[in-house]
Amino acid sequence: MHKDLTPQKLRELAEHALATYLRIPHATQFSADLAPRLVDCSCNPVQLEMAFDTKPWMTNPMGVLHGGVVAAFLDNAMGLTCSCLCDCDTPTISMTVHYARPTPLNTTIHIKAQLVMFGRTSSQLSAQLYLPQEPERVLAFASGVYSTKRTPDQS
Repeated sequence: MHKDLTPQKLRELAEHALATYLRIPHATQFSADLAPRLVDCSCNPVQLEMAFDTKPWMTNPMGVLHGGVVAAFLDNAMGLTCSCLCDCDTPTISMTVHYARPTPLNTTIHIKAQLVMFGRTSSQLSAQLYLPQEPERVLAFASGVYSTKRTPDQS
């Protein structure tokens, strides 16, 4: 992890990680359609806040956001947060998602992803999904472990 991390440096790292994520040659249409945007960041604790738009194609049979898409949003927010701290790919090792309330469609949601522990080979993060107008009303939350071990081609 970067020593002497400032909010400005974290913002630069996050913007770089997001730009890299959106330019990956092997990115799928699904990844591109998630289109995360940086809203805010802080260093104590290390945390990124990202915005995502929910769209009609993301529905489940009950007419709300599909749980798999909720998990993808949370995973992307935690993975991007981890990635910007170690400047390498950070594949998900494990993730647990809790669905507290239905997430509506056709709206913007926010996710705060927070570093819990940064390690040489893996890191732990947590994330909360909510509507920006109701930040205290969590709709879903997750914890995840991400690989921070550089592969030979990332050295």
